[in-house]
Amino acid sequence: MAGPFTPSRLSFFSNRFSALGRCAASLVVTGVGLLGSGLLGTGQVARAEQWYLPIETSARESVDQIDPERIADVDQSREAFRSAVEELRGHLSKTTSEDNAAAWMTYLAIEPVVRSIDSEANDRTISENLDKVARRATGVFPGLEIRPIDRLRSAAHQYSDALRYRRKDVIGNALGKQLERFSDQWADIKQSPTPDDIATLRLMLDLLERTDQHVALVDQSRQLFSSPNVVLHVDESVVQQAINRSVDQTTPVRDCILGTSIYGNATMNGSVLAELEPSVGSIRVRLALTGTVSTNNIGFNRGVRIRTTSNAFVNSTRMVEIDDNGLSFGPVMTDASLQTDVNSIEHRLRLVRRIARKKAAEQKPLADRIAHRKLVRRVSDEFADETEQASSDPSPNLLGKLRVWLNRLDFDEPERQVGSTGEAIIASATIRKGNQLASPSTPPAIETPAEIAIQIHESVIDNTLGSYLAGRTLRKSDLDQLIERSGRTSGASEGASEEEFEIDFDRSRPIIFESRNGKLVLGIRGTRFSQGSRELKRPLEIVAPYRVVSSENGTFVLDRTEEVQINFPGTKRLSVAQAGLRNSIKQGFAEAFPQTLLNQPLTIPSDAKVDAFAGKSYRVRWIDIRDGWLTVGIGASDPTLSSTAMH
Repeated sequence: MAGPFTPSRLSFFSNRFSALGRCAASLVVTGVGLLGSGLLGTGQVARAEQWYLPIETSARESVDQIDPERIADVDQSREAFRSAVEELRGHLSKTTSEDNAAAWMTYLAIEPVVRSIDSEANDRTISENLDKVARRATGVFPGLEIRPIDRLRSAAHQYSDALRYRRKDVIGNALGKQLERFSDQWADIKQSPTPDDIATLRLMLDLLERTDQHVALVDQSRQLFSSPNVVLHVDESVVQQAINRSVDQTTPVRDCILGTSIYGNATMNGSVLAELEPSVGSIRVRLALTGTVSTNNIGFNRGVRIRTTSNAFVNSTRMVEIDDNGLSFGPVMTDASLQTDVNSIEHRLRLVRRIARKKAAEQKPLADRIAHRKLVRRVSDEFADETEQASSDPSPNLLGKLRVWLNRLDFDEPERQVGSTGEAIIASATIRKGNQLASPSTPPAIETPAEIAIQIHESVIDNTLGSYLAGRTLRKSDLDQLIERSGRTSGASEGASEEEFEIDFDRSRPIIFESRNGKLVLGIRGTRFSQGSRELKRPLEIVAPYRVVSSENGTFVLDRTEEVQINFPGTKRLSVAQAGLRNSIKQGFAEAFPQTLLNQPLTIPSDAKVDAFAGKSYRVRWIDIRDGWLTVGIGASDPTLSSTAMH
C-alpha cells in the first residue's frame, strides 16, 4: 500500500552522455599507443646514456647483408606501371564523363610519362616524369583515395626507383660503402644524436627501403625509434564537465500494490556523476546517479482512500567502456533505501476506517518490500535505457573519414590505442610508414595540470609534412593561401616584393622542427630559389627560433627571438645577385614565421553537441620544450586562473 517511485523517463541523462560518447569515439579513432606509468604511465622511460650505439653496430653488420638482386627489376616495374595506367583509364571510363576523365589524366601528368617510355627516353627523364606523377597522385583532393590512383602512385615510385638503381651491382657496392661511412659518422656521436644525425639515419633508411634491403640497420632502427610520437591527455574534469549535472525532476506515479491503486507524484533531487577508471586499451567511465526520491500519493481500495508519503535514497552505477568498436555497457547496479509513512486513511464509515487501518498495518511490511523492489527495478531499467540510447544514436564514421585522408596523402594508418587512469584519458599514436622513425622515448611527464595536454615529437613532422613536401615546389601564391587558411591575413610586409617566386624543397629534410632545451626551431630547407629571371641553385635554409614567454593575461605563447635567418650551408660568399635574392627570400617568408605563435584562443562552435563546451574558449596554459618533444597544456579562458611555464 506504500507509494513507490515510478518515473516516466530519466531524461536528464541521455543527451549529455550521447554527445560524450561521440567525443570519446573521436578520441579512439584519432588517438592511439598507450603509455605506461604503473598502469599507463606518462613519465619518461629511463634510457641508457648511449642507447643509440647499436645503430653503429647494426650498420656495420648490414654491409654484408646487402642483396642487389632485391632491387626492383626495370622491365617488370615498367609493365606494372603500364598496367596501373590502364586500370585507371578503365576506372575513369566507367565512373565519370569523358571530359572529366581527360582532366584527371592531364592533372596526373600521365601522358608525358607514357610518351617518354614509348620513345625510350633516358632513365633520368622517365624517372623525373614518374616522380611528378607520384607527387600529383598524393594530396588533399577528393578522388586521390581510390584504389587505382593508390596503385598508380605505388607503381610510379617503384618504376622510378628501378630506373635509378638499375645497375644493381654498382648500387650494391655503393650501398655498402655508404653504410660504412654512416657507421663511422654515427660512432663519432658523443652525446645524444642531433636532428641532423637523425636526418642522416632517415636518409639511409629511405635508401634501403627504395632498394628493398632487409638488413640489420632497418630492424635495429625501428626497434630503438618505436615509441608513440603523438600523445593526448584529457583530464577527468573535461569528462565531468560533459556529464556531471544536478537532477531536479518530478514525475507522475501510477501503480498498483496489493490491490491498491496508487496515484501521485515523485520528485527526485540528486546528481549524475562520472568518474574515470583505470583501463588499458579502452576508456572506462563509471556513471553514477545518486539522489533522494520523495513521493506524495493517494491510494484507492474499495472506496477507502489512503494518503502516504515516502522518502528514498537511490544510487545507481554503470560502467561504460569505449574503444574502436564503439560503446559497451556493464550491468546497472542499484541500491536503495525506502521509508513509507501512512498519513491518513479516509472513509465515511468509522468501522471501515478501523478495519482498513488494521489491514494496512498488517500489509505494510509486504507493501514496503514490493515498493522497494519496484523502485530498484524501475530506476535500473530507466538508467539502462537512457545510457544505451547513447550507443544507438547515429555517429559520424570518423575512422572511415580518417582513412580517406590517409589514402590521399599516402600515409599508413597509425598504430593507435587509448586508455584511462583515475585522473585522465590518455591516447597515443605512432605515425610512421615503412622505414620511417618514431620517437626513441616516451614523452616527458606532465608536471603541471591542464584540461587538455598535447605532446608532439619531432618525428611526426618529419614523417608527415616532411614526407609530403620532399622534392616539391612551393610558389608564393601557394604560401599566401597557406597563411590565409591558418587564419592570418596574408599582407605583404613593408618593402616586400609582390613578384611571384618559387622554392624547391630538399628531398632529405625539407622541414625543420626541432624542440630541444626550451627552444623550438622552425624552418625549411630548399635546393633552388627563383624569382623572375633570377635563380639561386644551391642548398638554402630558412629558420626561425622561438621561446616560451608569458602573456599579459596569464597564458603562454611562443615568441620569435630573432629575425628569420637565411643560411646557405657550405657557401662562403654570395654574388651580388645572389645576395639580392637572399633579401627576397627573407621578405617572402617573413609572414610564414610570425612573431608570435599559439597566441590565438581556440573557440568551440556555439552549436557544439555538448552544451557544456558550446562557445567556450581555450588558451595555452603552459608550454614545455625538451628532448625532441613539444608539449602544450590547454585550459578554458579564465583570467583568474594562474599557470606556470615549463622551459
